[in-house]
Amino acid sequence: MQYRVLRSSKIKINRKPFSSRIRIQSRDGNALAAAAVDHDVAFLFGGQIKGGPLRLFMIYSAGNFIECTTDTPYLQIGEHKYGKPVLDRAISFDTDLYDALKIGLISMDSTMRSNLAVGLPIDLMLVRRNTYSTEVNYRIEPGEPYFQDLRERWSAALRAAHIAIPRPPYRSTG
Repeated sequence: MQYRVLRSSKIKINRKPFSSRIRIQSRDGNALAAAAVDHDVAFLFGGQIKGGPLRLFMIYSAGNFIECTTDTPYLQIGEHKYGKPVLDRAISFDTDLYDALKIGLISMDSTMRSNLAVGLPIDLMLVRRNTYSTEVNYRIEPGEPYFQDLRERWSAALRAAHIAIPRPPYRSTG
């Protein structure tokens, strides 16, 4: 995978949010750390200016960022050690938008099953290149029928895959 790492001085955005973060760190950092409150942030920022490419960035608390590319077709913030393998195996630059949504939801389910600190609701937004409008803006709440069905089907598919794969032939001799 290739990541394009850029310095914040090259991005043309209002720097006040970053300077505000520095003020919060200098004013409240020790108290937040003493209370074991993680106050580092990362966020996704994306969009398209008419006539330009659709772009997505992950911006770190220090102000530096990486950009989503054809080699890195997704960016992820938050807890990712449980769901990321699903994305790595199933997402490519050419993945259909709604298939990518489904795979992303499977990834979220994998994370939620393994980490009790991650849970619903999940906020979704889909925007297609050159449309300049939101195609989907939806919140998945507990009990939402599609997500519940997806969770049950994914669990059943994993059990079926496990059963379908032959047992390892490894045996100790003697």
